[in-house]
Amino acid sequence: MTSTSSSFSSKTALLIAKNWPEPASTAAGRRTLDVLDLCREAGYQVHIASPAEPSPFQQSLSDLGYQAHSIAVNDSHFDTWVASLDPQLVIYDRFVMEEQFGWRVREQCPNAATLLDTSDFHTLREARQQAIRQRDREDTRPPYPPLDLFTATAERELAAMARCDRVLMISQVEIELLQSVFALPAERLLYLPFLISELPDAGEWRGYKDRQHLMMIGGFKHAPNKDAALWFKQAIWPLVRRQLPDVECHVYGAYADHTVQQWHAPKQGFVIKGRCDDALETLARYRLNVAPLRFGAGQKGKILEGWLTGTPTVTTHIGAESMAAEDAFGYPLSDDPERIADTLVQLYRNADNWKSVQSCGLQALENGFLRDDHAPGFIEALHQLQTNLTNIRHRNLWGRVLWHSQHRATEYMSRWIEAKNR
Repeated sequence: MTSTSSSFSSKTALLIAKNWPEPASTAAGRRTLDVLDLCREAGYQVHIASPAEPSPFQQSLSDLGYQAHSIAVNDSHFDTWVASLDPQLVIYDRFVMEEQFGWRVREQCPNAATLLDTSDFHTLREARQQAIRQRDREDTRPPYPPLDLFTATAERELAAMARCDRVLMISQVEIELLQSVFALPAERLLYLPFLISELPDAGEWRGYKDRQHLMMIGGFKHAPNKDAALWFKQAIWPLVRRQLPDVECHVYGAYADHTVQQWHAPKQGFVIKGRCDDALETLARYRLNVAPLRFGAGQKGKILEGWLTGTPTVTTHIGAESMAAEDAFGYPLSDDPERIADTLVQLYRNADNWKSVQSCGLQALENGFLRDDHAPGFIEALHQLQTNLTNIRHRNLWGRVLWHSQHRATEYMSRWIEAKNR
């Protein structure tokens, strides 16, 4: 274990993160910092621990006043370290982190309240991805069969949810799904969207005539982003380019591998740009932002960024989900390549419609993402979790069942791996 500091306060929150936050690379990274900022506002000294290798693009956590620690999976040294830290709140930023470290935390810090931050509902995202792959493979057409949500991933993710005291969700749609399909009690689910401190000043945005070209943005380690870029290039961009022959589409995103680089086709106006240092500054130069997601879950940072920069954003039903109501985007949502292309061309050419969609984005920000509308409720939920932990655990029957020794398979597997490594 390594750390930036060894001084621990009497009220400590520990985030166990799959990756070090990269707020300039991913919306998930910015979301992580939102959660940590609220923990600090609730009075916790915040520590972040991760088994991930350091990244040159990760946020300097010490600059933010947070203490960072390197940890390892299947390593009993974590037990001694977390016991000495003695956190009162432990947050797992994906269910796999709860699987790896949850039993160790429970054993060493039994009175620590636990919170699972799903980022998005992985079960839903994977089910949609599998459905898309099957449709592409079999070239099927609507109506499509229902999603298969009852998978091995669902079993693991829902078990992690049950073992934690509360589950933090970024999507109201997914909260409703967890209640209606998987019967999770509403009291166990907390909602926290992306947060903005204040609305942007529309008077400072570049105007329609001062912008040109289309852009896409999204890290390529995230499967929905990679799929969206390829689908747009193959199915939609030729239709747009035919009507706007002098317009280009610039594709930004961290971790563009060799496969993505092969999509670079400047003669066809499709340009792979790679990582950008400042997403908001980059978006503000373009006339349209495109988010053609065919699968995914949770809220979409790329759409939020489009709205924040006054860049009209054209997306699909999946992209729009959990961001705003379908009629709040200013254009008819569609998953059909021809209709998406027509919308892009029409908005690119028509300044009045472009401004109307820009206004819709500003309204969506005001309706759903203001920090003052959500932060107090989350901080109060943390307080209630801390003060009512015994009663909360008493009511969580399935969590108690899963903590029983015969259901702790992840613990025993980890102990076996550790012994084998020795």
